[in-house]
Amino acid sequence: MALSDPIIEGLVAALLAVNSYPVARVQAVVPSLRSALLLQPLDVAAMDIGSITVRLAEAGYDRGYLTGMLAERLQALMTRVATGELDALEDAISHGDEAKFTKLLRTVRGIGPRVAGIAWDLLS
Repeated sequence: MALSDPIIEGLVAALLAVNSYPVARVQAVVPSLRSALLLQPLDVAAMDIGSITVRLAEAGYDRGYLTGMLAERLQALMTRVATGELDALEDAISHGDEAKFTKLLRTVRGIGPRVAGIAWDLLS
């Protein structure tokens, strides 16, 4: 079972809410991210990093030099979502299993305990 759109949006919001960037500020640009196809796993997985970086900035998420680094992390996350490797996150959320959720999410390149914690808070 593929991850639902609200879970994908929560994961992306958590991923982008790093280095003192508030979750609420990321959530405010979610509609723009959606319009830029940055919440579509297959599309993001197929894009080059430069395109993702530009689309992030145009969507209102411009973090300067950090934008490119976060574009790489976004692509890593969306590639794993597209392949179904993170489908078990939905089950972990529905069962309130934070340990399982965190362990699986932290297998994604660039996701550490802080991002996993933000994602859990947003999605549980």
